[in-house]
Amino acid sequence: MIRVDIETIIMAGGPMPSVIVLRERDDKSASEAPLRALSIQTGAFEAASIGRGIDRPAGERPITHDLMTDVISRLGGKLERVEIDRVDAPVFYASLVMAPPVEEPAQEPSTPESEEIRIDARPSDALALAVRANAPIYVEDDVMNRAGSISYQAEGDAEEELARFDAFVESLSPDDF
Repeated sequence: MIRVDIETIIMAGGPMPSVIVLRERDDKSASEAPLRALSIQTGAFEAASIGRGIDRPAGERPITHDLMTDVISRLGGKLERVEIDRVDAPVFYASLVMAPPVEEPAQEPSTPESEEIRIDARPSDALALAVRANAPIYVEDDVMNRAGSISYQAEGDAEEELARFDAFVESLSPDDF
């Protein structure tokens, strides 16, 4: 499994799908291979819910994903991680991996403490819950290899990148065109 972060949410209007871009985390100890990204198409409402979970506007009434996160927490559960574990193009499949609720010591446990609970979910719903629960997001290596692409996000400081671009533009001459 590859740990990823939400890099971009591209909101579209009308019949065009919105896109969630997941980017592989930069592991400094890893090889010099370029980082990969995975783009998942989703509806505008689903993309907006993921964005709302990231921005967390204060004082607003809860929407479904806020409610679900609260229910999980109040029942003693915890979203351990989200896994995007399969693709059957263009459909992606995800799982919520939950820690079992902590039971009272006087009761006989119905599930062992170490057993994880896996719940099938749409990737958009899983991502909306992950950002609210601050849970890590993982993508199966095979999914990233089959449906991912190279991430071209600039490394380093944005101002430094802009200065390099400015220097490049100043070095151009009409003959370069």
